[in-house]
Amino acid sequence: MDDLAKRGSRALALLAMSLIPLLLGWGVDDLGGFLHDPARAGFAALIVLGSLVVLIPRLNCRPFRRGSQTVGRWLLRAWMASGLLATLFLSFADRRSLITFPNLEAVRWTGLVLCLSGSLIRVVGLWSLGKQFSGHVTVQEDHQLVQTGLYGYVRHPMYLGATLATPGMALVFRSWLVLPILLWTLIFVGLRIHQEERLLGEHFGSEYESYRRRTWRLLPYVY
Repeated sequence: MDDLAKRGSRALALLAMSLIPLLLGWGVDDLGGFLHDPARAGFAALIVLGSLVVLIPRLNCRPFRRGSQTVGRWLLRAWMASGLLATLFLSFADRRSLITFPNLEAVRWTGLVLCLSGSLIRVVGLWSLGKQFSGHVTVQEDHQLVQTGLYGYVRHPMYLGATLATPGMALVFRSWLVLPILLWTLIFVGLRIHQEERLLGEHFGSEYESYRRRTWRLLPYVY
């Protein structure tokens, strides 16, 4: 299979993983109702565009690439499983007004802005990482310490993107579950940062320590 075909299959897989639980939760008998709300429709469009990102050759996006050292697989599996369940339930609950804010468009649009901001940060981070991106915390063959682009300022821009986009999704569906979802996101990000910094510190030694001293974890001048 040539490279374009491989990237195309990844795009379709990511699209299916994201859209299928979303539409099943809402109900396939009323897809027009799902798209009737502009913020929900915008969220669906963002999912489609995000899936197409893997077609860009420069990104070389293989989400489950693993190297010689890989840690924390259980945490990634828990994150993915909870994401699929949350997508399914949030869509289901929105249609039936379960555990939801009043139908205020400002809530939905705030969520969409957070999703868009988080997604843009993640795409820019992917651009910097290139073939070194992986959903796993791993050290790959000929691994280089990326210190350019967003990585010149923060060590974990991908996690910053997730911290914005994940609770943003809950707001798009006007769900009160935004609070536990935000808490779970912060726990996940905190654990992943700990795993990643320990692994990279062991692999790169003084180079990583120097990089760590002159950058921020997630947000410049804050944390």
